[in-house]
Parts: sequence; structure tokens; C-alpha cells
Amino acid sequence: MQRSKEQLSRMSHEELVDRVLEMQDILKEGLAVRDSLHTVLNNLLKAKAEEVEFYAGASEAALDAEGFALKKAWAAARHAVSNPHGLVKLS
Repeated sequence: MQRSKEQLSRMSHEELVDRVLEMQDILKEGLAVRDSLHTVLNNLLKAKAEEVEFYAGASEAALDAEGFALKKAWAAARHAVSNPHGLVKLS
């Protein structure tokens, strides 16, 4: 639960420490999920390597709308695996 600065200033030291420890646990869980998703995505890219390579090399002009969408999706997946800490804007 998000708290305001005023609410945090009224909390005791013990409550603040508990809150920080709780947030650390949430962060650890989030990082574990990210790592798991990264592994799954990497395995998917390996399994679909031929398709990924085809769309990576295809010119946008030669693709229909669905093919272009797949090209963008595979490119975003490759970017996510190569740069798991970076953000990708999918537009």
C-alpha cells in the first residue's frame, strides 16, 4: 500500500523497517518473475530461430500488415532478451 510522506513520518522506526523489508521482498519476487520471463522468452526465440531470422531480414515493403506486426514483435523480443533492463516502447 502506498503511503504519503506525512503517513510515513508518523510511523515508528519498527514500522518503517518492516515496510522496507516488505518492499524488498516484493522487489525480489518481481526480479524473480522478470528472470523467469526472460528465460522463457529466450527459449522461445531459440525454438523459433528460423522465423525470427526470416522476419529480421525481411524488408518492411515486402511484408503485409500481419507480417510487419510479426517483424516488430520478434524485434521487440530480441531486444528484450539482449537488453533485459532496458525499456522498449511498442507503438
